[in-house]
Amino acid sequence: MPAWNKIKFFWDNIFGISGGTLTATSTATGYDVANIHNGLEINGWKATSTTGQLIKIDTYSVDTAADAIIIGAGHNLATIGAAVTLSKSTTGAWSGEQVTVATLTVVAGAILKEFAQTTSRYWGLWIDGTPSAAAEIQTAMLCAKTELDYASTSFDPHGQTIQADVNITQGGYCSGIHTRYTEREMSLNFNDADSALYAKITAWRDGNGMKQFFVAWENANSPSDVFLMRPDGSFKNPLTNGGAYRDITINLKGRKA
Repeated sequence: MPAWNKIKFFWDNIFGISGGTLTATSTATGYDVANIHNGLEINGWKATSTTGQLIKIDTYSVDTAADAIIIGAGHNLATIGAAVTLSKSTTGAWSGEQVTVATLTVVAGAILKEFAQTTSRYWGLWIDGTPSAAAEIQTAMLCAKTELDYASTSFDPHGQTIQADVNITQGGYCSGIHTRYTEREMSLNFNDADSALYAKITAWRDGNGMKQFFVAWENANSPSDVFLMRPDGSFKNPLTNGGAYRDITINLKGRKA
């Protein structure tokens, strides 16, 4: 069994960088490519044909750094037999000057590929191979990850609560259940955290706010456990040991089904 990885947050999405231009080779009506970076699960991008597709971003900056690419669960890339690579270009022409940064292993669930950090103004996500249908992606993220630490206390990465309307009669009998959705829950504790870890978490909290982002709780042994989640509104991390350290708690939720 591989050694466990530390908890990682993926949140500062280059695909949605302010002032950038995100385009795709083709886009079906109502499925704009900009949907892939809004962090929502009610829409997404869809191509119009089975020919090769390029989703590209011009960030208008030469120093956008990335070391991870994620395609969230909800895509059809495995079903249609697509091949996916991440590339960068020196000119943005995409006519042979580009170089491959990472080749993604396409699976039915969330896809996470980490690579040596590199920078570029022009990034491209290539979808080709011999797909049997038009490609669809619900959420995608290109970013420089935030690696935290190992949690101090045990937690259940698959914890969940069923959100349902339950009708109970006056006599206490259950007369009906309407299940609406299942909500994923995760509580991360980092006790006696030093200033370096607190600075990472503060940067994430200040930069991401209440928006949804991706969490990999341990992707060495559970590579498919990459969840789209949102943080709790409360952010309180008391000082300990005379103010030298902090006890940090991060409560997360996300829709499972």
